[in-house]
Amino acid sequence: MEWQVSKQGNELQLSEYIRLCVDDVPQRVIRDMIQNRAIKIDGERIQKDILLKEGQKITLYWPRSYLLSLLNPGSLPEIVYEDSHIIVINKPAGLLSQSESLYSIGNNALDLVRIELKRRGEKSESLTLCHRLDVMTGGLLVFAKDPEAAENLFSAFENRIIEKYYTCDVKGCPSQKSAVLEAWLRKDERAALVSVTDYPARGSVPIRTGYTCLCPGKYARLSVQLFTGRTHQIRAHLAQIGHPILGDDKYGDRDLNRRLGIRHQRLWSTRLIFHTDGCLSGLNGKIIETAYPYGIVGKGSSFAHD
Repeated sequence: MEWQVSKQGNELQLSEYIRLCVDDVPQRVIRDMIQNRAIKIDGERIQKDILLKEGQKITLYWPRSYLLSLLNPGSLPEIVYEDSHIIVINKPAGLLSQSESLYSIGNNALDLVRIELKRRGEKSESLTLCHRLDVMTGGLLVFAKDPEAAENLFSAFENRIIEKYYTCDVKGCPSQKSAVLEAWLRKDERAALVSVTDYPARGSVPIRTGYTCLCPGKYARLSVQLFTGRTHQIRAHLAQIGHPILGDDKYGDRDLNRRLGIRHQRLWSTRLIFHTDGCLSGLNGKIIETAYPYGIVGKGSSFAHD
């Protein structure tokens, strides 16, 4: 894994910058990588936790043991729905949607579904991932079995006519029971971060995020509707209004997460409503759901106002 140190990383410790840029990496893993000279700065292997300068190139060589610890290699996630055109799985947190250079082939959702189809004796060459979930976001992930279905789904997701709902636990409780939030999001590719503002900052794009509070309290549970699908949109947008997702160290409250013992972000894709035609006309209006896998944090209380 490689990236350049952004302006935000100037004068930060290497270990701190890695935790800022990469979700949920344990401190012991970073410490071991430094001690084992598994990190390069501008092409030179380092063996201490140095201060960084903007523009430096960082190269990480993740320990295989750490990568495998995130996953359950070879285990097919739960199939929530399947017909002759599509297959929908309940992706676990920690599993990539599809292969990336960081992980070995076979340890991602697309490959695991292909392996399952081959095991059944079915064709798998045309299997296509039609949208993505962040590696630490679990939930409903849709694949097309044939090119016509893939084209239909790509168009539906791109034009946002498939309704996408997530469930999450957040710090605090919004003052309104439900709302549709509008803001602007700007992505910093080098730092692997996004920022959300109330005004159209240079290079930003508009975003819309709706929510309804399912369980109020010191730590509220929200149902979130994603109207625009930008990188880290839900996590960054909720953090921007003061209610970061529990377990999210990148945009949330790391100290609180540690006190609560929550190590992974509590965000799950739990509901899809299809609006499709053509070969997928039989799916039009269909609702596919999966359960939210986490228990309630704390006790409920009433809203400030509705």
